[in-house]
Amino acid sequence: MGIFFIKGVPAAIIEPERLLAVGDLHVGIEDKFNAAGISFPNSARALGREIRGLCDSNRANGVVLLGDVKHRITNLTREDMASFREFFRELEGMRIIIAKGNHDAYIASLLGDIGAKCIVEKEILLTDCALMHGNSLPSEDAVSKKYILCGHGHIAAQINGIDRKAWLVAPAGEGMKDRYKNYNPAIKLVAAPAFNRLIIGSRIGDGTEKHMPMLNSRIFDFKRIAVYDLYGNALKPGAGTTAK
Repeated sequence: MGIFFIKGVPAAIIEPERLLAVGDLHVGIEDKFNAAGISFPNSARALGREIRGLCDSNRANGVVLLGDVKHRITNLTREDMASFREFFRELEGMRIIIAKGNHDAYIASLLGDIGAKCIVEKEILLTDCALMHGNSLPSEDAVSKKYILCGHGHIAAQINGIDRKAWLVAPAGEGMKDRYKNYNPAIKLVAAPAFNRLIIGSRIGDGTEKHMPMLNSRIFDFKRIAVYDLYGNALKPGAGTTAK
């Protein structure tokens, strides 16, 4: 029971619900590169197909999107809306739950405009896990779980001199007991890499702690993190890590 990384891809399966979890899709991010003179084909449809394929191959009962589903926060263009529509068209008929991220302004309204049926929550509470984007602090109910799984950090690590996507796992820190009356002392934070292939991420360092409220508040201990590559190899063993 818990969180199981899928080998070779920035995605995980949550048990016992058997849900696929992916974070930081940033649908429409190609516009950012195109504006800088770097041309990329639109990947919205490919992102949707890849997620559906992972659900099928892992017999998942649905998918949780860990926030920042879209890239442009406000003032979406026609191209943005077309990308958004194409992405969700590939997931049509699936159970979709969205943990709203800081880029996801008005997402419930946008989903209604394109006829996509999704559940949108700030925080998703499952049997053993709480799922959220990661740009805010968790609730009392969330810290009673075994794991909190989040996105937001675009986690990456240097492997053989090259920055690559990675997973970060952190145990509870000294700030936990200062903020919460009831929490699981054995809880772990699991921070996911970005799912979008155009985002390698930010190499773990001082910026990671500053960027993630659950680390800079010390409710999770950044000094005792464990880091894993997409194949499950430990790059930085941490204290008390149990995630697989």
